[in-house]
Amino acid sequence: MSTKSVLSLYTPAELRKLHQENPALFDQLAQEAIKNACTARTPEQSLKLQQLQWTIDMQLRKAKTPVARMHAMENIFYGKIYGEDGQLSKLVSTCKKLVQAVTGEKAEPGSGKEPKLKDVG
Repeated sequence: MSTKSVLSLYTPAELRKLHQENPALFDQLAQEAIKNACTARTPEQSLKLQQLQWTIDMQLRKAKTPVARMHAMENIFYGKIYGEDGQLSKLVSTCKKLVQAVTGEKAEPGSGKEPKLKDVG
């Protein structure tokens, strides 16, 4: 039976009870689940996932309380979305390239000229 199916057999209340009564087993199941979650289609993708998990683990080790751990997780995930090289920035860049390809406009670097979509309706 895979770790995912073993963990899915527990309700949140049962996991909480397991954590209190047998923290070693809880930690073992959690580590196995993380290991399975970091397995991807290619070794390169698996390595990226393992590196991300290592980063998360290092940030969480710094947190001394559950609330601090929650804030650390928020910062990690918001950084991945809104950060300088986050998903939102990549999406905006891709959209700009798409608009430029569709309209034929080229924005000169540093000109501040943003390509705009034209109303074709």
